[in-house]
Amino acid sequence: MSEARPVSVTGLSILTALGRGPEAQLTGAPAFTEVRRFDTSNRRVRYAAMAAETGTLEEELDLAIATACAQAGVDRSTTPLLLALHSAPACDFGQRRIYTSACVSASTALAAAGTLISTGRADRIVVAAAYLVEPHQFALFDAGRALADDNTVRPFSLNRRGLLLGDGVAAVVLQAGDGLAELLGWSRTGDAYHPCQPSPDGRGLATAIRSALVKAGVPPDAISYLNANATGTPFADAAEAAAINTVFSSSPPVSSTKGLHGHALEASGLVEFVVTVQALREGKLPVNAGFLEPDPACSVDLILAAPRPATSAYGMTVNSAFGGANTALVVRAG
Repeated sequence: MSEARPVSVTGLSILTALGRGPEAQLTGAPAFTEVRRFDTSNRRVRYAAMAAETGTLEEELDLAIATACAQAGVDRSTTPLLLALHSAPACDFGQRRIYTSACVSASTALAAAGTLISTGRADRIVVAAAYLVEPHQFALFDAGRALADDNTVRPFSLNRRGLLLGDGVAAVVLQAGDGLAELLGWSRTGDAYHPCQPSPDGRGLATAIRSALVKAGVPPDAISYLNANATGTPFADAAEAAAINTVFSSSPPVSSTKGLHGHALEASGLVEFVVTVQALREGKLPVNAGFLEPDPACSVDLILAAPRPATSAYGMTVNSAFGGANTALVVRAG
C-alpha cells in the first residue's frame, strides 16, 4: 500500500458579515444587525449577520471559487469541484458532487477531498460552500424557537438563548504537496442518538475528534486551538464540551466563531475551516463572543475578552448536525 500523500491548502476565499477575505475574519465585534434583506415584521427574532453589498448566491460562489483558484494558481476548468449547499445551484458549476448533509456538509466535503488527494485519486480539488441568509430557513429556525431572542449568540455561556444565522461563502483549494497549511486528519461519525438532540455525553463527536487526531498522527496536547461547533443552544453546547473533555486531559483554547459571524448552515464547516487556518497562520486565536458567565456543564478553556496567541501550529475544527452527524478536521499552519 502506497504512503498517503500530504494534503495542503493552496488557495483560500471567504465572505462573511465580518468582511471579505481571510484577514477580515479575525477583526471586529459580532456582526449581528437587524435584517433588511427581507421582511421580518412577523417574526419573533429579526437579527442575523449579513454581509454588505452581496451579489446572488451563485455570483458570490463563482467569485469565491475564482479567487481561491487564482491564489492557488490552478485552472478551475480542470480542477474537480465539491460543493456544499442547501440545494442545487441555479447554474451548473461543473461540480462533481453536492453535499447537503446540514451543518456538516462542508466539513464532509473537505474530508472527502482529503481522502481523494491523500490516496492519489486526485491531485487537486476545490471545495466550495455558500449560504446567504434568506427568508425560508430564517422562518423555519424562528418558528422552531431556535433563534436567540436577545439578538446575541453566546456559545458555552450560562443563559445562552440560541443561534443566529449568518452569511457565509467560502472556497478552498486542496492539493498534494506543500501550501499555506496542511489538512492532516479528518473523521466523520454518527451517534444516531436523537433526530435533533446530540448524545449528552458527546460520544459521537468525541470519537470523531479522537479518530482525526490518530489519522493526523498528532497527540491531543499539541492542539493549540479548537474552533468549536457551539451554536449557543443549551443541549448541543453542553454535549460538545463533554466531548472535548473526554478526549483532552486539559482543554485546548476554544472558541466558537459563530458568536461573531453567525451560523452559515451548510457552509459553516468551510467558513470555520478558513477561519481556523487564518488564525493559526497569524498566531491570533479569535474570541468566544457573547459570553456572560460560566456554565458548569461547559467547562472548557474559552478564549474570552481578547484574542489569544497560538502556542503551536496545530489546530482543529469540529462540526455537528441534526441526526447525530459529526466531523473533526486537524490542520497545521504552513
